[in-house]
Amino acid sequence: MSFSTLVGRALATTLLLCALPAHAVLVHLPGATVDFYYDSAQPGMAAYGTLTAVGDSIIAQPTDFFAESLNGAGPSSFSALGTVTVVAKSGYRFKSVAVEQQGDYQMSSGSTAVSTSADFDVTDSGVPATTVSTPLVSSDDFTVKNVLTPWSSTASVDLGTPMWNGVTSIDLTLDSLLTASSGASGESARIQNKLVGSGLMTVVTTPVPLPASLWLFVSGFVMLAGRCRRRK
Repeated sequence: MSFSTLVGRALATTLLLCALPAHAVLVHLPGATVDFYYDSAQPGMAAYGTLTAVGDSIIAQPTDFFAESLNGAGPSSFSALGTVTVVAKSGYRFKSVAVEQQGDYQMSSGSTAVSTSADFDVTDSGVPATTVSTPLVSSDDFTVKNVLTPWSSTASVDLGTPMWNGVTSIDLTLDSLLTASSGASGESARIQNKLVGSGLMTVVTTPVPLPASLWLFVSGFVMLAGRCRRRK
């Protein structure tokens, strides 16, 4: 491991620890090529439930993340914001990151409606000004009534661009909102976020390429070794 890599990883960890409030409960989940960290005491994190890591994905299956409106109560909403810090392991750099929400909804006939909206932020842990924000896009129109219907929404960010060069730690923030509405007595509407399947967040990394000078050294060494063998 190079000195610069050691310094970068140490700095990322130090910044993470310094940024946590005094009441924070830091959870570490090792991935395949990255490490995940999050404060389980975040006000919004409870809605997502216990997070688990599988490979380089963070997965959550919440049971109490829903909005419901009954008997003409009008709009009812539920939102949750959570942040996970991701640190690339030695020899890897970030390539891309994606997030997906999955759930279901059901509403009766009449003046009922459900909807979801969410924003996904990717931030350089060491330089907060380096942030990319993107909304999650859903393929569902939320018009089906009287049938339990699945829904999903996704977003992704390319981390292979120059602005992310040398970044070894990123903060991933998901701000998700669910809304349900009923306009008359006897009506009901409910939408739930379950995040089943591909999970909450998936990080893609790629091996850090060797410097050109090191490639020249290695290739020269191989050529020299080959000549020595031929002489013998």
